[in-house]
Amino acid sequence: MRSLALCAEHAGRGGAFAGLRLFLVFSFLILFASFAAAEVSVQSLDGTVRTKKKEAAVWNRVAERYILTDGEEVQTGDRATVVLDFKDGSRVELGPKTSFTVESSGDSGDGFANMKVGWGRMKAWVRKSMSRRFRVRTPTAVCSVRGTEFQVQVERGSGATQIDLMTGLLGVGDNKGNETLLKDGQSLSVDVNGLGKVQDGGDKKNEEDAKKRAELKREVDLSMSKEEVLAAAAAEIKSAEYQLGKVITDVNGNRVRLSQYIVRPAANKFKLVTLNGRKDRFDYFFKEGTFNKTLPTDLRQALRQTSGCIGTACDWWITDYRMAYSNTQDTVLETVSGGHLVDVNNNQVAGDEVTFAFDTNANDFVAVGAATTDSAGANPGRNANTSFWKAIYDTESLTFNGVSHGSWVSGVGAYNPLAGGANCTADGVGFGCGGVQSYGNSSGTGDQRTVTPVVSIISGGSCSSLDKCTGNRDTGLFHDIVYRQNGTGTIWDKFDNYVILDDGTIVPHAAFSGITSGADFKARLLRVNYQQIITASEFNGRKIDLVYEPKTLIESGLIP
Repeated sequence: MRSLALCAEHAGRGGAFAGLRLFLVFSFLILFASFAAAEVSVQSLDGTVRTKKKEAAVWNRVAERYILTDGEEVQTGDRATVVLDFKDGSRVELGPKTSFTVESSGDSGDGFANMKVGWGRMKAWVRKSMSRRFRVRTPTAVCSVRGTEFQVQVERGSGATQIDLMTGLLGVGDNKGNETLLKDGQSLSVDVNGLGKVQDGGDKKNEEDAKKRAELKREVDLSMSKEEVLAAAAAEIKSAEYQLGKVITDVNGNRVRLSQYIVRPAANKFKLVTLNGRKDRFDYFFKEGTFNKTLPTDLRQALRQTSGCIGTACDWWITDYRMAYSNTQDTVLETVSGGHLVDVNNNQVAGDEVTFAFDTNANDFVAVGAATTDSAGANPGRNANTSFWKAIYDTESLTFNGVSHGSWVSGVGAYNPLAGGANCTADGVGFGCGGVQSYGNSSGTGDQRTVTPVVSIISGGSCSSLDKCTGNRDTGLFHDIVYRQNGTGTIWDKFDNYVILDDGTIVPHAAFSGITSGADFKARLLRVNYQQIITASEFNGRKIDLVYEPKTLIESGLIP
């Protein structure tokens, strides 16, 4: 069997390009041996696959063993694939979003058989036959072969064709009548200007390796250099729905070029990215979350529900996410999975209730309900008046340079001491809080979570003079420390958190006193920035130093 990988994308019908009517469609005309009574059948499929007979108007879903007739078109859905078998033993695999037509499976009269791919991706394994030939057409090239293994890729929009020959001989012609012959390992590009320069296999391999590396780095992720992050961010930001950029001064007097944006990597995903460039360093952060279903056109509808929903269950919630910090050398990575909705005000767990939350309808913070006992007088502190729904997770893992600093697993156990209290954020999510709250009941059923901490919060003493301390560092100012360590102090992490103005001045607590409404709170947030400096036992004296701006988070709904 010979392997033939052919890829194409459809750019729609119509439009002129350099005086030529170019459809991003290429036709594959393949002749196999013994085509008398040749059949093309559906061998296997996954997802939605439809066919339409020649000149028919109706599309029908197909199943395995279905026999295609000449002229019948096959289309695969967004996530569908299908394998087609030919009677001579050849095979074709169609990828998602592909249109494929067997124009004639028998002898066409000129020594060729006709197959067409309108758009999408096709791979073919073609039996070698010296008695018959097959031919590949693209908007800019014609390839004539006899049992040869090769690959064709067509760029969307331009119709430019890249041809790579693995073994055998391959005749290639352009639309101007020029022709050339490729040999083992050679490659060639063809566009509206005609044939390009023939390349040897070594040159092509180096080019392919570089392209693959670039493809792997097309999205901002961990273990990337500064240059790779910036290149990936430049590509991502083109589709950003919320973005900003500005230059500020951090708490240490350094100028920081801050860039922040939110994109949708998939229909049910969002990704927040923050980039910090200083004269002598580069730091970045991202959080990529997967929702329970497709996100709405207005992304704010879903993001506003991530902090919880009052009275009725949320329509959207995050089922899992990755949150990462990096200075291109050191990394902090938190991964969470198994998200499901829980009414934390009616789950029979003392201390879980939410009595004050942001109401998106009122656009303000409201009292959810009074703390009461249930009808049996048990669970003191339980809020039985108003439901409050939020996502609870089955697993969580937090690592620094790959070393575990804590994790969550589903199961039965004591209430997590890291998931609540004065050192955590209002919703129990944050560093030093295990990432998620613990929910359950005394019988060990429901949504109980067990934490297996490597490090624990260290409290006590005065944070104004001690570094191994959790609490306020500068009296009256928004500068707080969270410090954690294991029993022997060999594994530790520390978070210096600041609220600062654009000139690096630390904001006093008084700046947020006397807040009268949610709008007032947001207005004050828009005038400040948040800076977080992370150090850890694994960083060998280095730090991750990030400044964030609330505007993007407020506009998108991540800060309600």
